[in-house]
Amino acid sequence: MEKEYFYLNGDTKIGPLSLDALKNAPISRTTLVWHHLIPDWVEAQTLPELAEVFMSVPPPPPSTHYNAPHTYNNSTAGSHSSPARPPLPDNYLIWAILSTVLCCWPIGIFAIVSAAKVNSAYNAGDYQRAESASATTKKLVIATACVGAISLIIIGIVYAIMGVAYLSVLGL
Repeated sequence: MEKEYFYLNGDTKIGPLSLDALKNAPISRTTLVWHHLIPDWVEAQTLPELAEVFMSVPPPPPSTHYNAPHTYNNSTAGSHSSPARPPLPDNYLIWAILSTVLCCWPIGIFAIVSAAKVNSAYNAGDYQRAESASATTKKLVIATACVGAISLIIIGIVYAIMGVAYLSVLGL
């Protein structure tokens, strides 16, 4: 499978592009680029496969007011998200853990596993799978809460029937 590259032109994400197309694109050494094998956007000059593009182009002159481009780090659960990356979907992990501990552990275990898939898919750049895992986790947490509520209602009814039966046996 050939890598598909993307680059940022201001706030606009351009791509997917083949390596040849990227080499012919209007990029500079400091243009932010990304492909699925790297965790985050990096400067084009840091990719070995683009080294030949910048061999004949001298680096920019040093400046006393040079502002290094901002590199984005999404390892902190989306607190510094790149404009080209959608926000991290909610993983509902706390709700999955609470529903497992307080209620219905079989469904809750599946919810915890699904919640873990949200972050791993997002960090891999698979935003659709992250959204899907988030939606699945939410449904599992809601299902667990419903099963718990129904269980409490049934238990309440059983105790009420047992209480009435006990009182009738006592003749009260």
